[in-house]
Amino acid sequence: MVMTPAPLSQVATECETDGLTAANAERIAVELAALFGVQHDEVGLLRLEHDSLMFVYPTRLQNVGRIPLNTSSSVAVRTFNTKRGEISNSFAQTKHTTFFEMVALEKPGVSKKASREKQVIQKLMSAPVVAAGQSVGVIQICRKAPNPLEAGPDFVPADLQRLAAIATTLAKCFK
Repeated sequence: MVMTPAPLSQVATECETDGLTAANAERIAVELAALFGVQHDEVGLLRLEHDSLMFVYPTRLQNVGRIPLNTSSSVAVRTFNTKRGEISNSFAQTKHTTFFEMVALEKPGVSKKASREKQVIQKLMSAPVVAAGQSVGVIQICRKAPNPLEAGPDFVPADLQRLAAIATTLAKCFK
């Protein structure tokens, strides 16, 4: 049995009342980034809103657009619709929706010029957030870099199991 780390369990309990606010989403993203050894901007939290998935985190993507639930090339939509997690350690080579990748996300402590360096999602892990048997959102963890070698280690099935357990714990926040 995979356990959810205590800080995430605590955040889930605290955000149950308020829901997935920007502040709660950031707290969750910080914990997930630390847990999986990625940068904050390599965590994506999406929730269902009017037959589309909307980014809650990173906040910069909130006003960029929606991902309709009938988008065939979106891993997030496939994860949401099938209620099954997935790992892609060769994500940059697969056909996928790239619109959101084009939005520059500034990294804390990194110059604007350096943060604009071509950072492509090389590896991706995606887990559904399911509450009362219904998908309510998706959590994605990625590794961005100019190439796969610089992206860091591959995601493994144990990582996806851990993310799935966390998604179950966080489901009460996705309202």
